[in-house]
Amino acid sequence: MPDHPTLNTKILSRDGKEQLVLEGCELLVKRGTDRGATLTLSMGPQRIGTGADCDLVLTDSTVSGHHAEVSATSRGYVLRDLGSKNGIQLGGWYVESVLLAPRMGLLLGDTTLFVRLTGESQTFPLSEVGEVAGLVAQSVAMRAVLKQIQIYANSDMPVLIEGETGTGKEVAARALHQLGSRQAGPFVVVDLPGIPSSLISAELFGHEKGAFTGAELAREGLFTQADGGTLFLDEIGELPLELQPVLLRAVERKESRPVGGSRVVPHDARVICATNRNLAEEVKAGRFREDLYFRLAVGHVRIPPLRVRREDIPPLAYRFAREAGCTLSPELTQVLLGYEWPGNVRELRNTISRVAAMPDATLRQLREDSANRPAILPLSEARRAAIEEFEARYLKEVFAASGGVVTEAARIAGVSRSFLSRLAGRHRLRPSDH
Repeated sequence: MPDHPTLNTKILSRDGKEQLVLEGCELLVKRGTDRGATLTLSMGPQRIGTGADCDLVLTDSTVSGHHAEVSATSRGYVLRDLGSKNGIQLGGWYVESVLLAPRMGLLLGDTTLFVRLTGESQTFPLSEVGEVAGLVAQSVAMRAVLKQIQIYANSDMPVLIEGETGTGKEVAARALHQLGSRQAGPFVVVDLPGIPSSLISAELFGHEKGAFTGAELAREGLFTQADGGTLFLDEIGELPLELQPVLLRAVERKESRPVGGSRVVPHDARVICATNRNLAEEVKAGRFREDLYFRLAVGHVRIPPLRVRREDIPPLAYRFAREAGCTLSPELTQVLLGYEWPGNVRELRNTISRVAAMPDATLRQLREDSANRPAILPLSEARRAAIEEFEARYLKEVFAASGGVVTEAARIAGVSRSFLSRLAGRHRLRPSDH
């Protein structure tokens, strides 16, 4: 019997280079309002839910905005619940995570997903296990990311780095710089959300004396300061729409005009951008220019959240502990492995800093947070959850007032009998449930 009979998964070594080979499969919506929709699985993480930024967007009202996510591991594809309202069911049992297998059926709300083989395997080149240019790569997810970075570092192509807040996007950008031919040049960081929109052009391209109020001296722009090196534009998704054509021209032509000036200034900087948004969805929503997106995403890296690469937690924690001058007990390490890390690597670093100062208190707080930490939902999802809670409570009250008679309950509620029946069915309530 193979080690992992649920899916044909293996790591191959060819000429000393390892590759993760996964049997190709997809998730098919077999039952539900989105029947026929599919999601071809990749390295991930790929989100499933009603949110517009999900990789598989569903319209089922019983599915949460970010209901679940699937990611590749050395054992195969793992589907995880993201704290959804109605959970994930497998064979009538609720599961927090599950290793996907061919022909498996999963229930998310009222939507049934079916795991179907595509007949084509997927291959992901992997880096060696270890730490390179500040990036820790123990998990296959990060080894795949590091391999991408090592490949992209050998060119001057623009690279877009996506990932949740705190996953280490700037560290990845610095790794691209340090591993490439521009490592001797400057690495200039631009925190776009920290610059007033009226001053972004002046910061990026410079300005002449007297160009605007307060411009008492001429100043060169950050593109010029990064000449011969790398310009890192952090949170590119925050760039105002009206300024995006200006950035596009600067990247394409490798030149720009300072604010208030007439001369054109050439510059030679590699552009790397990062965002915690899904820029492809921002393009669809009209909030980001399609031409700029494709110009910046010639190379595309998605940093996985820490919760899907738990093998990286111990080496990261030990590194942060060395930097903080403290040690980690086996007990604390186990607690770290079981925590969800919504703040990702940044939260882990801050936690280890607290361990150095207050080890017992930090351990106690981590245990309490793991057990009691409430999920903060997006506004739209929180509103829907509140409405659903109100509807369920109201139905129980109106059924109680009507003595369980549906027609009388509909009269009291001021709605049709059929509407009340549908609403009760959606909440899995019967007139006797009061």
